Amino acid sequence: MTRACGLAGILVLAVAFGAFASDFFTGSWEATIGLAPQQTQPFTTFESTLDVGVSVAFLTLHSVSDFVIDGWVWEELGLLADVGLLSFDGHMLYDPQTGSMRYAEGILALCAGPLTATLYGAVTSATQSESANYGYVLDIRGRVSDVFSFESATYLGADLSGISFTASGSVSDSTLLTKTFVTDPTIDPITAIFSGEDITFEGTLFGCVTLTSLTSFTASGFESEQLTTEFHGLFGIPLILKLDLIYELQTNSYVFTPSLETNFGCISVYSHIISTGSVISGVELYGLKLSMTVGTATLESISNLDTTTCVITTPEFGSVVEPLTDAIADGHVYYDQDYWEILRLDVGIPPIGAGFSFSVETFFSTTDGLLFDWAKSVMGLTLALGTSISTSTAITVDSTGFTGWTLSFRVSW
Repeated sequence: MTRACGLAGILVLAVAFGAFASDFFTGSWEATIGLAPQQTQPFTTFESTLDVGVSVAFLTLHSVSDFVIDGWVWEELGLLADVGLLSFDGHMLYDPQTGSMRYAEGILALCAGPLTATLYGAVTSATQSESANYGYVLDIRGRVSDVFSFESATYLGADLSGISFTASGSVSDSTLLTKTFVTDPTIDPITAIFSGEDITFEGTLFGCVTLTSLTSFTASGFESEQLTTEFHGLFGIPLILKLDLIYELQTNSYVFTPSLETNFGCISVYSHIISTGSVISGVELYGLKLSMTVGTATLESISNLDTTTCVITTPEFGSVVEPLTDAIADGHVYYDQDYWEILRLDVGIPPIGAGFSFSVETFFSTTDGLLFDWAKSVMGLTLALGTSISTSTAITVDSTGFTGWTLSFRVSW
């Protein structure tokens, strides 16, 4: 009887603690295993991310651990504090193999009505090839009604172009190997002095014309002025006309860069306006996207009409067609450049969010020379058990046969 009462008491305490802790402890665990049946070593891919956090009142602490087939590659510690008017978001990145800190970033924001002042600070640790560095960015932005906004970013040894760290010595090609953060403190030597400033003004006229002015300064003085005009719904049709006028004092020149976009229902068109000086001579169409939803099924077709200079980005970056130079500059992940068409079908089987979903992606390439230029197909199946647990599997078939099989799952609490 004593043991039974003790066991019952433990169970009651466990249930009570679980109910109490669920309000404070959050997190998720997701992992993917990949197999390549045609290779000598069929087990080719493993990646896992464990995200654990604890929240108490206005304070949240979290830890993110990334693993690949070679082992533990990154450890990230974070702190978030939000008291309404004032908030702080901090990150620290560690290399588990050496036990050293690679990067730290802190973002302090003060929000007072339509005005927000944000101070970004970051520091990198010293490595064998680079010395330690630090810097700050003071960003002030505000909005006046719904038609006018401004932003002033002052760079003190850092800017907001982003900085990436890639784990070395791994045979994996997992995306977990690279970590990207907002503040880059390596643009100047180890002194947090004035490095430049960007001042942006944006206004909307008549509800369909957007005017943007970007004035850039460096430590040496004025650098450039860029004026952008966007016409939305031009001539009463779903058409977007964008005109860029860039003036650079150092070269005493200007660049007139027009572009044209349209989004008519489920059709998106990507194009450039061909011009010589200020004379427009034609329109160059380089991409087309078609999306159609019927019930729980969505069919999407993405066409890259210029594979020599353009690419198709992955779904995480919009599944759009854009110039390769823009994708690289913005850090977008994209598919192989020779893919000129991606056909994607997603079908959800009710109940949505707690049932099955099926997807198939078919890629067409300019180099394979098979029927319809078929390159490969990826077919996947996902089972969601509520919002906390999901598991999925996918197979890849290309011109050489069955080349890949992945199994993944995700648990959140």
